[in-house]
Amino acid sequence: MDRPRGYVRWIGVIAAALAVGGMAASALAADAGQACRQGIQALQQRDLNRALAGFDQAVRLDPSQPRFRGLRGTAWICKGEIAKGIADLSAAIRMNPDDAGIGYQPWLSVRLSDQAQQHGRQQVARMLHDRPAMNRYGADADFLRRWAARRFAGEGIGPPIIWDPTPPLHSDAEHLAPTNDEPGAILVERFYTDGPKRGAERSFEELWAGAIYELHNIGYAKHYVWLNDQAARGRVSKAAFVAGILRYELQAAQQTRAFYVNLYLPWVEKKKLGSDPSLWFADWWPDPNRVLQQFTDRSAYPWRPYARQHDWATVRYRWGQGRLAKALSLLRQMRGERGYEAETADVQLWIGRCLLRLGKPDQAVAALSESIRLDPSQSEAYQLRAQAYQRLGAKQKAAADFAKAKETPAVDGTAEEH
Repeated sequence: MDRPRGYVRWIGVIAAALAVGGMAASALAADAGQACRQGIQALQQRDLNRALAGFDQAVRLDPSQPRFRGLRGTAWICKGEIAKGIADLSAAIRMNPDDAGIGYQPWLSVRLSDQAQQHGRQQVARMLHDRPAMNRYGADADFLRRWAARRFAGEGIGPPIIWDPTPPLHSDAEHLAPTNDEPGAILVERFYTDGPKRGAERSFEELWAGAIYELHNIGYAKHYVWLNDQAARGRVSKAAFVAGILRYELQAAQQTRAFYVNLYLPWVEKKKLGSDPSLWFADWWPDPNRVLQQFTDRSAYPWRPYARQHDWATVRYRWGQGRLAKALSLLRQMRGERGYEAETADVQLWIGRCLLRLGKPDQAVAALSESIRLDPSQSEAYQLRAQAYQRLGAKQKAAADFAKAKETPAVDGTAEEH
């Protein structure tokens, strides 16, 4: 069939129009991004009027971006305009693709046994005893205690979990995944551990925000366990491992943000209190598939601690595969890594284990002696060093170490057996 006259000319006109439209849209997006960056800078400087002006402009230029509305909601809350903040954050959540806060229900219709509910209330009572600032508003904040009790009882999680008063190792709040022998647990830091407030007690809102986040986060424990299992089998790269954990943590953050909008902020408005929306991830709107791109500093979250978890899984995988030289090479890299000084004794123990299996007992003695110097309580280090001394013909030293190993409680029973 012949094309109508003028067909090619009109196609060219349409293509040119589309190109101009695309450039215009691109320019608008760039202008919106610039306005948003100006708003963020002003927000960081606590210039809230200028921050709102920047976010308003970004929303006008590109009303489809949930991030712009979410950040404007953050600024409104900082300014004390809670209702406007709720409206913006609610809209941003609805607009955000696959946001775990869409349709979020803080109260689930799960039937909990009397025993589970009693367990949940006991854990909350222990948490408030150990973190007294969380009880600041007493019965006025009963909705927080009731919600937390149901989560400790297993609602939305599975098996009941416990409160652990131990300070977290790597952040202000953490959770421990359940195992066959131990229930899951959440941990929340009571004090500031660095900065100008170091040693001061963290606030009611900071403590509750951390606890509520981890009570959502532990619901993804089976996914974290699966990722660790894949790492232990050598089936996932370090970057994919860290990205996988981060994606689940983002979902927990989105649920925490929805809790904030649905429950906490209305209470704040009623009580005429202030709030820090950044504690509740109100200013965090990344694409889950590209979220790791935001974190380029490998000495900070999420690379620390998750990259280290992958390292340990890789060491054990290589050990199990008999790839001892590869395991030893990674361990030596781990030994010098800043921020993990507390693990140096364990790293040295594993170095000694590898060297012993590689037939280098003299080097193994040096590594294990350093491990013992750093942590004299490791029975396995004495056991392995005794085996190294045996191979070197140092019978008295070997006997002394074997005796010391019997006096020291075993940790994981993974020393070599002969």
